[in-house]
Amino acid sequence: MKLLSLLSTLPLIVALGVGCDSKPAGSAESEGGTNTVALFKEGKGVWFTDETKKLFGVEVAEVGEKPMRRRVEKTAQVYRAADDGGTASGIVRLTTNELASLSVGQSLRLSAGPNDASQFKGRLERLDIQTLPLFGEVEALIEFTDPNHRCSVGDFLTVSFDGESKPALVVPESALLTAADGSYVYTVNGTRLTRARVKAGAAANGLVAIEDGLYAGDSVAAKGVENLWLVELSALKGGTPCCPAPKKNSDK
Repeated sequence: MKLLSLLSTLPLIVALGVGCDSKPAGSAESEGGTNTVALFKEGKGVWFTDETKKLFGVEVAEVGEKPMRRRVEKTAQVYRAADDGGTASGIVRLTTNELASLSVGQSLRLSAGPNDASQFKGRLERLDIQTLPLFGEVEALIEFTDPNHRCSVGDFLTVSFDGESKPALVVPESALLTAADGSYVYTVNGTRLTRARVKAGAAANGLVAIEDGLYAGDSVAAKGVENLWLVELSALKGGTPCCPAPKKNSDK
């Protein structure tokens, strides 16, 4: 419902910024020397003014550094069910990047799926690096107790590992824009808010770690991100003019 409401206001937003004198996209209409609206220009972003903040609810935050505990969540497959009094085993494949914060013997949590509230504990038992050249991943053996015999051979489980706490660049979770082709933030670039691709990591306490794409001291839009994205989409698809186009002459 929120997105539908925002979409319904876009024609008005674009109409405010595109006058009947057909000024190019990226210029700002002015009245008495004051910009009345922020416009989008491809390759540069959204014009960043006080009016931008009011119109799109934009708030800015600085990229900081805080200790973050990285969480790795993967899918494991059960290959041995638990006997009476015994343990069950499963296999999960991990990238070398994921392994950097994990170690043999550490505890983990398992569940039947992301929406399953009931969890049970296990441990990372062994790593098989022989699979690395073949699959580009390391095969990890996990073991867990299953006294109620919930898991059968071939079942898939969601396994969560908590890595070591390390310093990381962080932004508010509300600053992250997740699109079909990846994650983005809007960075403050002079008088523009420019969309930049980032690699997001662990999230905790309203913050998300940024593993690539930002530097300490950068400033990003912490609120109003969805509004900026909708304005950008509208502009890239041609926008909505405030006055009708002249009719073509049908006479030949």
